[in-house]
Amino acid sequence: MYDIRQFRPLLYALLMIGFTGYAVAAESPGLWLLAVAATSLNAYLVKKKLFKPLPRFVANMITLLFAGWLLLRVRSNGVGPTIFAIGEFLIFLQLVKLYEQRGNRDIAQLLVLSLLLMIAAAISTASLFFGVIFIGYLFLSLYCCLLFHLKAESDYARQVTGLDESKINPMTLRQDQRFLSRSMRRLTGIVSTFAIGTAILVFLLFPRGSGAGLIGNMSFQPSQAMTGFSDQIADQNIARIQQNEAQAGWVTIKKNGETWGGPGEVIYLRGNVADTYVSDPNDMADRWTWKRTATEPRELLTKPLETGADQYEQQIRLLPLGVKTLFALPGVVSFNSGGDLKATRGTDDDVLSTYEDGTNERSYTVVSTNAEIIPAADPRALSLPQATLFPIPPEIKEFAVRDDVAGTDGRGNLAQQRLARRSVSELDETIARNFEVYLRSNFKYSLDLSDVRQRDDRSPLVSFITEVKKGHCERFAGAMVLMCQSVGMKARMVSGFKCDEFNTLGGYYVVRQSHAHAWVEVLTNAGWERFDPTSSTEANAASRSLTLWQRMRAAMNFLEYKWGNAVVNYDAESRSNIIQNTESQLSSTAVNTAGWMQDLRDRISATINDYLKIENFFSVLTTMIAGVILVLVLVVIVIVALRLRLYRRARRIGLNTLSNNDQRRLAKQLAFYDQMLQALERRDITRPPHLTPREFGASVGFLPAEVFDIVQRLTRIFYRIRYGEAELQPAQQKRLVRSVERIEAVLGPTI
Repeated sequence: MYDIRQFRPLLYALLMIGFTGYAVAAESPGLWLLAVAATSLNAYLVKKKLFKPLPRFVANMITLLFAGWLLLRVRSNGVGPTIFAIGEFLIFLQLVKLYEQRGNRDIAQLLVLSLLLMIAAAISTASLFFGVIFIGYLFLSLYCCLLFHLKAESDYARQVTGLDESKINPMTLRQDQRFLSRSMRRLTGIVSTFAIGTAILVFLLFPRGSGAGLIGNMSFQPSQAMTGFSDQIADQNIARIQQNEAQAGWVTIKKNGETWGGPGEVIYLRGNVADTYVSDPNDMADRWTWKRTATEPRELLTKPLETGADQYEQQIRLLPLGVKTLFALPGVVSFNSGGDLKATRGTDDDVLSTYEDGTNERSYTVVSTNAEIIPAADPRALSLPQATLFPIPPEIKEFAVRDDVAGTDGRGNLAQQRLARRSVSELDETIARNFEVYLRSNFKYSLDLSDVRQRDDRSPLVSFITEVKKGHCERFAGAMVLMCQSVGMKARMVSGFKCDEFNTLGGYYVVRQSHAHAWVEVLTNAGWERFDPTSSTEANAASRSLTLWQRMRAAMNFLEYKWGNAVVNYDAESRSNIIQNTESQLSSTAVNTAGWMQDLRDRISATINDYLKIENFFSVLTTMIAGVILVLVLVVIVIVALRLRLYRRARRIGLNTLSNNDQRRLAKQLAFYDQMLQALERRDITRPPHLTPREFGASVGFLPAEVFDIVQRLTRIFYRIRYGEAELQPAQQKRLVRSVERIEAVLGPTI
């Protein structure tokens, strides 16, 4: 019994890992810094023996005050999700317990609170980085709990016995210190191995459900910085998030059943659609806003797959974005989430959305045609005139009808010709293409508009066209939509993601907030055709050559992707797929192996018959192999029997507390002593369990003098080998066996 010095450093390490895991889940570095600083200060005070526990009533008052303050913050939505408020309270309780700890009860409460904190963090995130931290935390917490149990029992024994530690044999303490760490690590490894195996089986055989009624109200709420889109497209919305490199999701694409995509392929993931540009004088923050015309009623995605067209099957996984919009390649024909996620589609604009608020991670499968032209939902729209729902600034129309902007032909200005028509014609695509080329060639892409002075009474798009001539993708797309509408064409702005970051390790596209983009769809004779007027100048200035950091980033992203697909999103459907794939793989492997073995056998038989003239070679070979296997089985049986014999001998002479290697080594060396005991036992002279070998040797003084001397000499040799690390040579072992035979001869035959 001695003070387990390694326990307290492990306790501090465990608490700090718990704080780190929660900070990663809650994205709260400030809280982590405060908790680590307070814990480090407590460790310093304890080490310098300056620590004095807080009085209980003071700690209780501080806890109640913090709980009340936190409750007020929750009611005013100042903390966020309820689970984060619980996490902050658990951190505070741990710090209070650190500064009021007096005994083992407080330490036990610290261990429990730390585990609850990690559970709260696990509910809040699906990050791979947190998963690694959590696994390390579980191993360390198990080791720490085992040490704490040993510490508590040692303290209790010291208290009950009143043992003075100064009187304990130093050799005993050193012996305990030598084997304690190894024994505890071995026990931790055994328990951990069993726990990991059980956890894997439970995970594979009993996949999780949706959990909507359990922790649905505690799900992760994205911060405003992580919100990629909103229901309304504001003038600066996409420009703000384009500067955010945070990840938004992953997309795996199969074209007609085969994996598709690559570094040179760019994909457009459609999201929101807006076609009305309005001004709200009461909202000075986003005075000029794009809105979406109502497209009710919406229909469920039950449209059958089209035949003849290319089919792009997309496995999409989105992180929490805080919106109801779902993203997919254009031309959606079917949707499947494999769970509770239900989607609707706008009848007029093909926008995918769901009833959920986007605070949870989403995984779904979409099949699209990936067409640059989407057929109009209502063919009659081609013959209907453009309905002007809002006044378009006259500066926009003046700009759009210019000859160098709209283009001309033999009959004059194309825009003027389009104004004279009341329905969609072949001019619409030509004019839209001219608008796109002009904006891309004469305007400059930029996210920095700090030097632009904006008049309060003037639309930013008017300033963009007439004066500034630079801006982000929203300005380009918005300007082109208004230009098209000003000459009677039907056009709308589409916001989504334009992705070109392809991970070659996993064969999928990485979707980032910085990939947010806006483009234009114009109604032509063929349908809604995509146009992207955003200038390429400075928009793609970054080099596409992969640096070492980018390769490392791709590898980490691949691990995150696999973690999410294989672990976070594992459900009953995934289990069924694994079982089916395993069965098919085993079946195909068995068939292929059998065919390969038969082919190999035929070739070998033909070769042997041709060169060695040995008929039925494989029958002879089979007999030889069977003989070799029989010999090997016999050898194994003999080895096992000898091992069991050594273990039984070790148990008889009191070596069963040692390791297996030590038992076998000493059992071989001390065979003479076991033979001596068996010789005496056959004459009803046995060693009681409470007697040491030396005490037993002294108790047989009633035997003949020659036998007594031999027993004393063999006992001394036993001690030199058992505790003195002496080692017998084969010749010495033979002489000792002859001494045992002399005992048999002197005592005579057994009755």
